[in-house]
Amino acid sequence: MNVSLTILLIAVTGFVGAQTISLPLTKTAKVIEIDNALFKNDNFWRGADGAATVELSNGRILWLFSDSFIDPKGRGHRSRSKMINNSIAIQDNQTLEKSNLTFYYKRNNKNPKSYFELAGDNWFWTGHGIIVKDKLVIFLFEEKETHTGIGFEAVGWHIAIIDNPNEMPNRWDIKYVKGPDTYGVIVGSSAVLKDSTYVYAYGVQEPGTHEVYLLRMEIDRLILGDLDNPEWWADNRWTKDVSEEPKSSVLFTGQTEFSVHFDSVLNKYIQIQTYGFGAASVGYRLADQLQGPWSEPVIIYTPVLNDPGDFVYSANAHPELVSDGIIISYNINTSDFRNLLNNEDIYFPKLIKLKFKQE
Repeated sequence: MNVSLTILLIAVTGFVGAQTISLPLTKTAKVIEIDNALFKNDNFWRGADGAATVELSNGRILWLFSDSFIDPKGRGHRSRSKMINNSIAIQDNQTLEKSNLTFYYKRNNKNPKSYFELAGDNWFWTGHGIIVKDKLVIFLFEEKETHTGIGFEAVGWHIAIIDNPNEMPNRWDIKYVKGPDTYGVIVGSSAVLKDSTYVYAYGVQEPGTHEVYLLRMEIDRLILGDLDNPEWWADNRWTKDVSEEPKSSVLFTGQTEFSVHFDSVLNKYIQIQTYGFGAASVGYRLADQLQGPWSEPVIIYTPVLNDPGDFVYSANAHPELVSDGIIISYNINTSDFRNLLNNEDIYFPKLIKLKFKQE
């Protein structure tokens, strides 16, 4: 059953340093919860987090997932599943209600392996991706296990270049390229966009206080795997002359994963992410340009949690999906691993729709 929540959004001015941005006129925003059964119909693939999307050819949509559960016997239960570090899916058209998902990972159901593989003990989680000049470029962040903190940390970023994205993923030819040192900023962990000359990738300082930066790379060099000397948006200009993390050029503080896209209803760029930890909320910022200045966040939705160990994270918008609003996914996880294995109401992407209406 769909549940809707109507919120009145009042026009304000958000301050970023000495700059300002004018937000739209007063609007009514309706948030509608959407059935996520689309993700539960495969008896082998039993949930994941992450959930970024990329528009492919012929109306297909690529879903990028990070930690994923696979039930080797296809019983449709997570309780005896194996976890792999990433997986993908192909949605066969752009309308949720009419779509099917086909999931992909390496090897087979009985002995699954991550779709994107890294030699050694470290592993890949998925960022975002984009089609440029008929090639698919996917940004990946490299993680390693630690014995302190939360048990893992990001140590770098890579891209996967796929020359034949029109074929099915089990036939994709993947070339991996490691990104240069970007002073702890994991480039492409969040949104990736393009114009006719550049690919723009948001990156978050990890581990750390999650400052967000914007970098760009020339498309012609990117598709050849040349990642040297990306340009940073720093001190209100594009520059390659960056010798350390440019603290004065932080766009805002963000989550590791978030989305940015241009919304034609608002006539603005809109950034979607979660705010807080644990019982976190979903909200947005607005800007006239990719580099900002960005408004202060507006909170639109707080999911209901049923267990004290549950927590909300990784909200992303999916403008590739045809809808009368903005489709947003988020994930609910839990600190209780036994509960994670047995509660299949969580750890499948949750969906809401955000609809703006001019007043």
